[in-house]
Amino acid sequence: MTDLGEAKCALRAVRAVCGLPVVVSLTYDEGARGPATMMGVRPEQAAVDLTQAGADMVGANCGNMSDEAWVRTIATLAANADRPIWAKPNAGLPQLVDGKPLFSMAPAEFVQLGRKLVDAGAKAIGGCCGTTPRHIAALAAELNQE
Repeated sequence: MTDLGEAKCALRAVRAVCGLPVVVSLTYDEGARGPATMMGVRPEQAAVDLTQAGADMVGANCGNMSDEAWVRTIATLAANADRPIWAKPNAGLPQLVDGKPLFSMAPAEFVQLGRKLVDAGAKAIGGCCGTTPRHIAALAAELNQE
């Protein structure tokens, strides 16, 4: 999601129909003033508001951010939320090739990003656009060594 109000509305709707744990994640892009959703929501605001709204985990997914911006976003979420942080990055920045998005990050690079996200505070990591079973298997093999 990109809108904090919609995310909180979705959280309330889920809470009204089930008692399962709920992860609420927003999509951030790297801007001149740092990561924010396209609606202008910054990670520190999202962490506080979604925590107060009752999300069991808060996180970031997808987006158009460099590895450094991903690490900053996860660190900011972790510094502002008193619950686990979830990260679901793309396999690199998207590039249009012949009219189709291409994500060129290899599984080994994805593992390096995953390690940095764990170090920044992520407790759960997945993969979004461009990730393949090879990306996730490599990440799991690395993180399960601990």
